[in-house]
Amino acid sequence: MLNVTRILDATWRHHYKSRYLDELPDVIGLDDISRFWPTLHNAIRDDLANDKTRIQSIEIINLPKDPVSVRPLVRFSVRDRILYEALVFGLARAVDKQIFSSVYSYRWNRIGFSFRDPIKMWLRMQKAASRHLVMNPSHYAARTDVTSFYESIHLETLTDDLEAATGQIDWVSKLRIYLDSFQSFHSAWGIPQGSDASGILANIYLLPVDELLRRRGVRTLRYSDDMYLFGSDFWELRDSILQINDVLRSRRLSMATQKTVIMDTETAVNYFSDAEKDAIQYGIEVGKPGKADLVRKYFDSVLARDQMSVRDLRFAINRLKRISDDYALPWVLENASRHPHMSKEIFAYMGKFIDTRASEVAAKLASMMSSGEIYPYPYLQFQVLRMALKHDIKDARIIDAAWQILEDKNRGSLPREFAVRYIARSGSLSSGMLMKHRFENEQEDSMRRALMVGMYESGYYPKRLFRSIAQHKDTLGLTASYLDTSPDIPVI
Repeated sequence: MLNVTRILDATWRHHYKSRYLDELPDVIGLDDISRFWPTLHNAIRDDLANDKTRIQSIEIINLPKDPVSVRPLVRFSVRDRILYEALVFGLARAVDKQIFSSVYSYRWNRIGFSFRDPIKMWLRMQKAASRHLVMNPSHYAARTDVTSFYESIHLETLTDDLEAATGQIDWVSKLRIYLDSFQSFHSAWGIPQGSDASGILANIYLLPVDELLRRRGVRTLRYSDDMYLFGSDFWELRDSILQINDVLRSRRLSMATQKTVIMDTETAVNYFSDAEKDAIQYGIEVGKPGKADLVRKYFDSVLARDQMSVRDLRFAINRLKRISDDYALPWVLENASRHPHMSKEIFAYMGKFIDTRASEVAAKLASMMSSGEIYPYPYLQFQVLRMALKHDIKDARIIDAAWQILEDKNRGSLPREFAVRYIARSGSLSSGMLMKHRFENEQEDSMRRALMVGMYESGYYPKRLFRSIAQHKDTLGLTASYLDTSPDIPVI
C-alpha cells in the first residue's frame, strides 16, 4: 500500500525546491501555495481517493529548439502538476529497480525521494563513452534517438509495462485516467513534456530496447531516447540498429533516421571528448592565468566557422559567464532575438552584467519589446519581461508592449502573466483598476491568479472580491487568502 500523504508531501517539496529552475516558472514562485500547502494537499488527496485524477487544464508552450523547430512543453496548473508528479513518483522506486545501469536519465534516488542530479548524470555518461573509446580504440560508435518520443508513447502499452513493473494496479489506473484526460485536449498526445515525471515513464517504455542490446552483448549508454552503441564491427552495429528499429516499431515509435549515424573511432572520440574544451574547463577550474584569452579565442573561433555549432557556442558563452568576462556581450546584444533557441544562455549572460552594463542591456530589452522583432516568440517575450522584473528595469516602451501582450488572449499565459506583474510593479493605481476589468472577463485560472496579484501590487486591493474568492479551496482561493496576509511577493 502506497503512503499517499508521504508521496504528496515529498512531491510538493521536490516541485517547490526546483521552482526557480523550471523552464516554465510560476509567476510568483508558488509563494501562495507554500503558505497554504495543507489545503491543496487535502484536496488532491481526496481526488486520488475518489479517482478524480483528470486534468483540469493545460497549455502547450512551444519552446524554441533550434532556429526553425520548437519543442512542445506542457504547462500545468499547480494542482495538475502536483497530481501528475505524485502519481508517477509513487511508482518511481519500483520502476527504477527494473532499469539497467546503462541508463543515465531520470534515475531515482530512493533515499531522498528525488532524482539524481541530471547534469552530473549526463556528464557521467559522456565520460563513460570517452573512457570506453580510449580503452577500445578500434571500436565504432553509433548514435540514434526517437522521433517525437514523448508524443508517440502508446498509453495501453505503457499501462501494461507499469502494472507489470510495479504491481500497483489501482495506482496505475489513476495515472491512466490522468493520461487519458491529457490526450483529450486537442493539442496534446502521448505523455506530457516538461515534467521530470515523464522521464521515469520514458525509461520503462524503452526497457525492451535495453534488454535487446544486453542480449546481443552490445555496449550501450542511454539518456532518455538518446542512445549510444559501441562495437568493433561496423555491420554488427548496423544490424543492432535495425533490430532496435524493429522493437521501436512494435511500440509505435519511429527511429530518427536523420540523427542515426555510425562513427569511426576518430570521429567518435572527437564527438565525445573535445580536447580544446577540456583545456579551457581545466584552466577555469584551477585558476590558470590567461584563461580569459583561451575562452575568448574559442568564442571567436566558433563564430568564424562556416557552420556554427550551437553546442560549442553555448559552451563558450557559459564559460565566459562563469569567469565574469563580458567579451561576448556586444554579440549577445546584437543577436539575442536571432537565436531564440539559446535564450536561456543569452539572458543568463546578459543578467551577469546588468550591474556594470545596465544601460546597454536595458536599451536592448526595450528595443526587443517595442520593435516587434520577438513577436513570433512568446517565450522570448517572457524572458525579457522576467529579466526586466528581476532587475527592476522600468521603461515606458516595455510597459506599452506588456499591455499589448496582456490584451492578446492568443499570446499564451506565460508572457501574459509576467506582463501583468511588470505593469503592476511599474505602473499605477489605475493599472490595478483596469486589471480588475480584465479579471472579470478572463476565463483562464492562471491568468485570473496573475491579475489578482497584479491588482494587489499596483495598490488596488478590492477586499470584498478577494475575500469572496478566498471562501473556495481551489488555487484561486489560496491566492486570495495569501494576498490577505499583505505579503512581499517574490520576483523569480
